[in-house]
Amino acid sequence: MSRPALLYPCWHQAENAPDRLSPALTLVFAIACGATVANLYYAQPLVGLIGPALGLRPELAGLVMTLTQLGYGAGLLFITPLGDLIENRRLIVLTLSGTVVGLAGVAMAHSAAMYLAATFVVGVCATAAQ
Repeated sequence: MSRPALLYPCWHQAENAPDRLSPALTLVFAIACGATVANLYYAQPLVGLIGPALGLRPELAGLVMTLTQLGYGAGLLFITPLGDLIENRRLIVLTLSGTVVGLAGVAMAHSAAMYLAATFVVGVCATAAQ
């Protein structure tokens, strides 16, 4: 005798459940999530070198990390809720693409303003893991 799916949703889902992730693929995803979030902290030990290289006064060098963290907060506030509206794969690809663009901007920055804007973008897009 068949049971209604509404009364037993776990049985219904078990029939349509996707295959499990392999341990290797789980490891790849874990590394990708860790590397994405680690972008928030890579510059922290280098602030003393980055600030003068960009021409930032010592009292403004903290903006390097502050803007990254503010971007992350903005991403949590505005990007993460989009996971309920946009298909997750598409949102993850968009945020990871944004991370690539932000990191390229950091690497090619010739001014403090460009560098700081790029770090903000990296912070916003670090929410891909969420």
